[in-house]
Amino acid sequence: MKQKEGNKKGWSNSVKKVAIGAAVVLISLGGVAAVEKAQSSTDKSSTEKSVDSQEEKMKSEAIQQEEKKDQSSIHKNEEKEEPNQSSQEKENQAENSVEPNQSIEEAAKQQNKSIPDMKAEEEVKEKAQEKEKAQETEEKKETKPKVDEEEKADKENKEEKKQENVSSSSENKQEQASAQQSGNQTTPSTPELPTAPSNEENQEEKVVYLTFDDGPSTHTQEILQILDAHNAKGTFFMLGPNMKRFPEATKAIVEGGHEPALHGVSHDAHQIYQSKDTVVGEMKEAQNDLYHLTGVRTNLIRTPYGSVPYMKPEYLEAVHQNGFELWDWNIDSLDWKYKDARYVNGVIHDIETKSFKEPVILLHDKQTTAQHLNDLLDYLSAHGYKMKPLDDTLPVVHF
Repeated sequence: MKQKEGNKKGWSNSVKKVAIGAAVVLISLGGVAAVEKAQSSTDKSSTEKSVDSQEEKMKSEAIQQEEKKDQSSIHKNEEKEEPNQSSQEKENQAENSVEPNQSIEEAAKQQNKSIPDMKAEEEVKEKAQEKEKAQETEEKKETKPKVDEEEKADKENKEEKKQENVSSSSENKQEQASAQQSGNQTTPSTPELPTAPSNEENQEEKVVYLTFDDGPSTHTQEILQILDAHNAKGTFFMLGPNMKRFPEATKAIVEGGHEPALHGVSHDAHQIYQSKDTVVGEMKEAQNDLYHLTGVRTNLIRTPYGSVPYMKPEYLEAVHQNGFELWDWNIDSLDWKYKDARYVNGVIHDIETKSFKEPVILLHDKQTTAQHLNDLLDYLSAHGYKMKPLDDTLPVVHF
């Protein structure tokens, strides 16, 4: 019996050694799968021979335990051989892949797989590739409209910039051409379309100053009515005695928004121009008369017959030192000479022929002047003149 057990034990040990050796060989060649296959083959061989007896089952279990121990040691050896295995796995992956010119049957034989399994794998790969291609085409379809829109926007921006450059260059050329035309009048200019006058030209106003000497008189109210009818304002150089004689007319001048001014007292060249003191004295007396009648004080004066030839330099200096502003005129209506409508034509002629920017017209507070004044004001209004009074802010007009 012992001999029999010893024989069986020796037989099992020999079987075990053979199985382990086969497992090592399989691991080195094919990896863990070959070991598991060897184990299954040994298990079958051991179980087939130990079916009839319980003892053989016990022995097979002991053999399996010992094989597990040996497998753990084999795994340790495998960890040391991982670099070699990784390279081997790459070779296996290369073997599993199907080359372009290789048939499925050849690949199946090479990889130890069945032909249906190999065909199924190839179909799965083909479907995956088709799916990827479909996704790529969809992405291209989605991105293409965006790219087209961006290109279209870029083209539009380039066109707009090109048009702006063309318009700006044409404008610069026009400006240069106009500058050359204005600088060189002899150069023939190209015809241009008529343009409407600018706002600045429309805002420019022409001004004329109407001045009436020797008043007030019995005709002052008539003159004021004509001025009011044309929305015109005048300046009245008045004599002291006449202001006292016609106080209502004097007040009406001030109340009507016209400018009261001083013309002295005597209107006699022999009296007023005796000295600088007589000139200043007469102007101060007329100034006081105006103030007592109206409560208004003025420093605007006009000496009888004008400043030439009677106002000497010392006279001019004296009136200036006393705060007076001496005014002459640049258009003489000659209403004192003609005493009819001819003075109106004379004034119109001077306005049209003389280059006075702001005419200061000499008139007189008298009947013949009032009779034809409306004709003169009609002309001035029709030609866009504003009729304003003098004031101390304007530059004075001297001969």
